[in-house]
Amino acid sequence: MSAAAAPSPPERALSILVVEDEPDVAALLARLIRACGPHRVRQAVGVADLPGLLAEARPDLVFTDLMMPGLDGLGVIEAVRAFDADLPVIVVSAYATLDNAVAAVKAGAFDFLAKPFGLEAVELALAKAAREVDNRARQAELCRQALGRDGDLNALLGDSPAMARLREWIAQVRGTRANVLIEGESGTGKELVARALHAGQGPFVALNMAAIPDDLAEAELFGFVKGAFTGAARDRPGLIRQAHGGSLFLDEVNAMSPLLQAKLLRVLQEKRLRPVGADRDEAVDFRLLAASNEPLEEAVAAGRFRRDLYHRLNVLAVRLPPLRERREDIAQLAEHFVHRYARAHGRRVRRLSAEALAALARADWPGNVRELENAVEQAVILCPEHLQEVPPELLPAHLGGRGWLGATPAAAPGRPATLEEVEMRYIHAVLAQAGGNKSEAARVLGIGYKTLLRKLNQSEETPT
Repeated sequence: MSAAAAPSPPERALSILVVEDEPDVAALLARLIRACGPHRVRQAVGVADLPGLLAEARPDLVFTDLMMPGLDGLGVIEAVRAFDADLPVIVVSAYATLDNAVAAVKAGAFDFLAKPFGLEAVELALAKAAREVDNRARQAELCRQALGRDGDLNALLGDSPAMARLREWIAQVRGTRANVLIEGESGTGKELVARALHAGQGPFVALNMAAIPDDLAEAELFGFVKGAFTGAARDRPGLIRQAHGGSLFLDEVNAMSPLLQAKLLRVLQEKRLRPVGADRDEAVDFRLLAASNEPLEEAVAAGRFRRDLYHRLNVLAVRLPPLRERREDIAQLAEHFVHRYARAHGRRVRRLSAEALAALARADWPGNVRELENAVEQAVILCPEHLQEVPPELLPAHLGGRGWLGATPAAAPGRPATLEEVEMRYIHAVLAQAGGNKSEAARVLGIGYKTLLRKLNQSEETPT
């Protein structure tokens, strides 16, 4: 290759993962990549757990063979795109036919490298991929600078493309007064998105429609006047009135009764409401942020939700990705929760071990971020004082750990944990699961409230 035709060197060293079933080929490709620059190369021969490996390695670029037993190159591309849709994948194959190249590109490959390959071909492919990686990094940095120190947006953690697009979308639409429908599985952070959309513009009032009985929901939302029913000793403004000039967030709006749907539709149409027992309407002005843990259109098709109300809510709509669709964010979220709960519970732990992170990356997370948060909090509480890194056995049992029984390793190097230490770790685990509610924790533990307080006080007084 002439000096004039030489590709520009990448602006920074890349972290590169090579997936290949032949060790000699993987080693050759790794040597050629390192000859092109100070890149960090990890070879994966016969990968059994690609999602876990991707989460652990967090590569900037992936090379993969096309024809491999078990998981072939197209399967690798699919797994990589599920991990990070923008992560470049270069397919390497001795079967460099047009059909194979087209199939790889259609599957999402960034480039195609034919075997046998030399230094020039690898250098050219690397230069193209490096430009893509650098452009992506610059765009992400510009986005971060534009968002600045916005606390509500910064609460939406994750560097995945899905989360970056979500924050950009919120920044674009948050200044409007249009209603928003937020859809996503339980635990995906719908209220965090609602607060980011609200952006401090007036009062923010929230109500979970699934957590309140139908006979109370009407009075709670619309308010009531004195004497409207037994026990109505004074006028009370409803949540809609309290949200005047700001935002009303209705979580699990799909659980709303037909009667409330009809009344809410009228309020949205006329911008007026009538409290229970009142004889005249009141003007209201608020932005409705509605969330549903099921696709609301399916509830409409099933006859459980009014179509006209659905269209009133669906002026702007966003679907929050489940955690399994943004696995590259798991490590960042987990470390954030480690630091939060180490401070909250007075623990010395600083990080999760690589094995624990890999176990988290493999999980399906049906409970999404909320489930991840609970798992990390439990592990932090159970981590022995002499450890600064959470081992995988302290994770809940369904993640491959041993739950609270994992707290039984040595409390200090060279000695086993005492019965009292194991008991206190279990008490703290139950207390965490009860959300800090000591009465509930005492009930679950089968001990008296005063007994629980005494044990907790003794634990705080015991020197570590």
